[in-house]
Amino acid sequence: MKLWYSPRTRSFTALWMLEETGLPYTLERVDIRAAEHPNAALLAVNPMGKVPALEDGDARFGDNGAILLYLADKAAGKALAPAASDPARGRYLQWMLFPAGVIEPAMMERMHKAPVNTQQAGWGDMDRAQKALASAMTPGQWLLGAGFTAADLYIASSLSFGMQFGLIDKLPAFEEFTGRARAREAFVRASAIEAKEGA
Repeated sequence: MKLWYSPRTRSFTALWMLEETGLPYTLERVDIRAAEHPNAALLAVNPMGKVPALEDGDARFGDNGAILLYLADKAAGKALAPAASDPARGRYLQWMLFPAGVIEPAMMERMHKAPVNTQQAGWGDMDRAQKALASAMTPGQWLLGAGFTAADLYIASSLSFGMQFGLIDKLPAFEEFTGRARAREAFVRASAIEAKEGA
Protein backbone atom coordinates (compact mmCIF):
# COMPACT_ATOMS: atom_id res chain seq x y z
CA MET A 1 0.00 0.00 0.00
CA LYS A 2 1.02 3.59 -0.54
CA LEU A 3 -0.11 6.49 1.63
CA TRP A 4 -0.03 9.92 0.02
CA TYR A 5 1.03 12.00 2.97
CA SER A 6 2.17 15.40 4.12
CA PRO A 7 3.49 16.04 7.64
CA ARG A 8 1.58 18.33 10.01
CA THR A 9 -1.71 17.68 8.22
CA ARG A 10 -4.72 15.47 8.77
CA SER A 11 -2.87 12.69 6.98
CA PHE A 12 -1.27 11.88 10.36
CA THR A 13 -4.55 10.15 11.24
CA ALA A 14 -4.15 7.68 8.35
CA LEU A 15 -0.47 7.19 9.20
CA TRP A 16 -1.40 6.33 12.80
CA MET A 17 -4.04 3.89 11.54
CA LEU A 18 -1.54 2.14 9.28
CA GLU A 19 0.75 1.68 12.26
CA GLU A 20 -2.16 0.20 14.23
CA THR A 21 -2.83 -2.36 11.49
CA GLY A 22 0.75 -3.55 11.14
CA LEU A 23 0.21 -3.83 7.39
CA PRO A 24 3.16 -2.98 5.12
CA TYR A 25 3.04 0.41 3.41
CA THR A 26 5.17 3.14 1.89
CA LEU A 27 4.81 6.90 2.12
CA GLU A 28 4.47 9.14 -0.92
CA ARG A 29 5.50 12.55 0.38
CA VAL A 30 3.33 15.41 -0.94
CA ASP A 31 4.34 19.07 -0.83
CA ILE A 32 0.94 20.72 -0.41
CA ARG A 33 2.51 24.16 -0.86
CA ALA A 34 4.16 23.40 -4.20
CA ALA A 35 2.99 25.43 -7.19
CA GLU A 36 2.09 22.25 -9.09
CA HIS A 37 0.03 20.81 -6.22
CA PRO A 38 -2.14 18.86 -6.72
CA ASN A 39 -0.41 17.07 -9.55
CA ALA A 40 -1.98 14.57 -11.95
CA ALA A 41 -0.60 11.57 -10.04
CA LEU A 42 -2.34 12.59 -6.81
CA LEU A 43 -5.54 13.55 -8.62
CA ALA A 44 -5.65 10.05 -10.11
CA VAL A 45 -5.81 8.66 -6.56
CA ASN A 46 -7.96 11.34 -4.93
CA PRO A 47 -9.94 13.58 -7.31
CA MET A 48 -10.08 16.20 -4.53
CA GLY A 49 -6.30 16.50 -4.74
CA LYS A 50 -5.98 16.37 -0.95
CA VAL A 51 -4.05 14.24 1.52
CA PRO A 52 -4.34 11.67 2.81
CA ALA A 53 -4.97 9.35 -0.09
CA LEU A 54 -4.39 5.62 -0.26
CA GLU A 55 -3.42 3.20 -3.01
CA ASP A 56 -3.81 -0.53 -2.50
CA GLY A 57 -3.52 -2.27 -5.84
CA ASP A 58 -6.49 -1.14 -7.90
CA ALA A 59 -8.09 0.54 -4.87
CA ARG A 60 -7.43 4.30 -4.97
CA PHE A 61 -9.25 6.82 -2.83
CA GLY A 62 -8.92 9.66 -0.35
CA ASP A 63 -10.48 10.93 2.90
CA ASN A 64 -9.49 9.84 6.40
CA GLY A 65 -12.88 8.30 7.17
CA ALA A 66 -12.80 6.12 4.06
CA ILE A 67 -9.16 5.16 4.63
CA LEU A 68 -9.74 4.16 8.25
CA LEU A 69 -12.85 2.14 7.41
CA TYR A 70 -10.98 0.36 4.61
CA LEU A 71 -7.91 -0.41 6.74
CA ALA A 72 -9.93 -1.59 9.74
CA ASP A 73 -11.73 -4.12 7.54
CA LYS A 74 -8.53 -5.12 5.72
CA ALA A 75 -6.76 -5.82 9.03
CA ALA A 76 -9.67 -7.85 10.39
CA GLY A 77 -7.41 -9.81 12.74
CA LYS A 78 -6.59 -6.63 14.66
CA ALA A 79 -10.23 -6.15 15.78
CA LEU A 80 -10.21 -2.46 14.84
CA ALA A 81 -13.86 -2.67 13.74
CA PRO A 82 -16.89 -4.71 14.79
CA ALA A 83 -17.98 -7.32 12.27
CA ALA A 84 -20.85 -6.44 9.94
CA SER A 85 -23.11 -8.82 11.90
CA ASP A 86 -22.21 -7.27 15.29
CA PRO A 87 -24.93 -4.98 16.72
CA ALA A 88 -22.14 -2.57 17.72
CA ARG A 89 -21.35 -2.01 14.03
CA GLY A 90 -24.01 0.70 13.73
CA ARG A 91 -22.65 2.76 16.62
CA TYR A 92 -19.11 2.24 15.30
CA LEU A 93 -20.16 3.63 11.92
CA GLN A 94 -21.84 6.59 13.61
CA TRP A 95 -18.60 7.49 15.42
CA MET A 96 -16.57 6.90 12.24
CA LEU A 97 -18.66 9.53 10.44
CA PHE A 98 -18.67 11.91 13.41
CA PRO A 99 -15.32 13.71 12.82
CA ALA A 100 -16.08 14.77 9.25
CA GLY A 101 -19.84 15.12 9.59
CA VAL A 102 -20.09 16.77 13.01
CA ILE A 103 -16.77 17.81 14.56
CA GLU A 104 -15.35 19.60 11.50
CA PRO A 105 -18.47 21.69 10.77
CA ALA A 106 -18.83 22.53 14.46
CA MET A 107 -15.19 23.66 14.62
CA MET A 108 -15.73 25.89 11.58
CA GLU A 109 -18.85 27.28 13.25
CA ARG A 110 -16.79 28.13 16.33
CA MET A 111 -13.80 29.47 14.38
CA HIS A 112 -15.94 31.88 12.35
CA LYS A 113 -18.27 32.70 15.26
CA ALA A 114 -21.19 31.77 13.02
CA PRO A 115 -24.10 30.52 15.12
CA VAL A 116 -26.34 28.01 13.36
CA ASN A 117 -29.89 26.80 13.73
CA THR A 118 -29.22 23.58 15.63
CA GLN A 119 -32.45 22.04 14.33
CA GLN A 120 -31.55 22.67 10.69
CA ALA A 121 -27.81 21.99 10.74
CA GLY A 122 -27.09 18.30 10.31
CA TRP A 123 -24.27 18.49 12.85
CA GLY A 124 -26.37 20.27 15.47
CA ASP A 125 -23.83 22.59 17.10
CA MET A 126 -20.62 22.40 19.12
CA ASP A 127 -22.39 22.14 22.47
CA ARG A 128 -24.49 19.18 21.34
CA ALA A 129 -21.48 17.48 19.70
CA GLN A 130 -19.32 17.82 22.81
CA LYS A 131 -22.07 16.53 25.11
CA ALA A 132 -22.67 13.50 22.89
CA LEU A 133 -18.97 12.64 22.79
CA ALA A 134 -18.34 13.17 26.50
CA SER A 135 -21.35 10.99 27.30
CA ALA A 136 -20.04 8.20 25.06
CA MET A 137 -16.69 8.25 26.85
CA THR A 138 -18.18 7.72 30.31
CA PRO A 139 -19.24 4.03 30.35
CA GLY A 140 -16.08 2.26 29.19
CA GLN A 141 -12.44 2.56 28.31
CA TRP A 142 -13.25 3.19 24.64
CA LEU A 143 -16.32 4.31 22.72
CA LEU A 144 -17.62 0.77 22.23
CA GLY A 145 -16.35 -0.65 25.52
CA ALA A 146 -13.08 -2.43 26.22
CA GLY A 147 -11.76 -2.74 22.66
CA PHE A 148 -9.93 0.06 20.82
CA THR A 149 -11.32 0.62 17.30
CA ALA A 150 -10.68 2.86 14.31
CA ALA A 151 -13.47 5.09 15.64
CA ASP A 152 -11.50 5.74 18.83
CA LEU A 153 -8.45 6.62 16.76
CA TYR A 154 -10.37 8.99 14.49
CA ILE A 155 -12.19 10.70 17.37
CA ALA A 156 -8.99 11.03 19.43
CA SER A 157 -7.12 12.49 16.47
CA SER A 158 -9.89 14.99 15.75
CA LEU A 159 -10.22 16.02 19.39
CA SER A 160 -6.45 16.49 19.72
CA PHE A 161 -6.43 18.76 16.68
CA GLY A 162 -9.43 20.76 17.86
CA MET A 163 -8.19 21.20 21.42
CA GLN A 164 -4.73 22.21 20.19
CA PHE A 165 -6.22 25.17 18.34
CA GLY A 166 -8.90 26.07 20.89
CA LEU A 167 -11.75 24.93 18.65
CA ILE A 168 -12.88 22.20 21.06
CA ASP A 169 -13.13 22.62 24.82
CA LYS A 170 -10.52 20.78 26.88
CA LEU A 171 -13.08 18.79 28.80
CA PRO A 172 -11.63 16.30 31.33
CA ALA A 173 -13.25 13.40 29.45
CA PHE A 174 -11.62 14.53 26.19
CA GLU A 175 -8.17 15.01 27.71
CA GLU A 176 -8.29 11.63 29.45
CA PHE A 177 -9.52 9.87 26.30
CA THR A 178 -6.98 11.44 23.95
CA GLY A 179 -4.17 10.91 26.47
CA ARG A 180 -4.96 7.19 26.62
CA ALA A 181 -5.12 6.94 22.84
CA ARG A 182 -1.85 8.82 22.39
CA ALA A 183 -0.12 6.42 24.79
CA ARG A 184 -0.63 3.55 22.34
CA GLU A 185 2.52 2.11 20.75
CA ALA A 186 1.20 2.72 17.24
CA PHE A 187 0.69 6.41 18.01
CA VAL A 188 4.24 6.66 19.35
CA ARG A 189 5.62 5.03 16.19
CA ALA A 190 3.53 7.26 13.93
CA SER A 191 4.67 10.33 15.87
CA ALA A 192 8.31 9.36 15.34
CA ILE A 193 7.69 9.03 11.61
CA GLU A 194 5.88 12.38 11.60
CA ALA A 195 8.80 14.06 13.42
CA LYS A 196 11.30 12.62 10.93
CA GLU A 197 9.18 13.61 7.90
CA GLY A 198 8.55 17.08 9.28
CA ALA A 199 12.19 17.81 10.12
